[in-house]
Amino acid sequence: ENAVHSLEHGAVWVTYNDKASDADIEALTKKVKSTPYSLMSPVKDQKDPLMLSAWGKQVTVKSATDDRVAQFFTKYVQGPQTPEPGAACTGGLDK
Repeated sequence: ENAVHSLEHGAVWVTYNDKASDADIEALTKKVKSTPYSLMSPVKDQKDPLMLSAWGKQVTVKSATDDRVAQFFTKYVQGPQTPEPGAACTGGLDK
């Protein structure tokens, strides 16, 4: 619930399952820690190793080095899809 509320304010939410590599989790953790309006958490039962979500947008990737990861952050952190841009994302989940 907190993560979805953060998406409403322009956050990108990165989720991963047990198929994600330690290197991918580490790389995405660094990305999230250095990017305002982003959060990350494990989701055990998701189908793909890595998923990035924004309000009304989603992409799955198998590696943190996939070009779509950086593109997704650039396009959707506080992007045009954001219903309530600029509001605080306090109370979200992170790892």
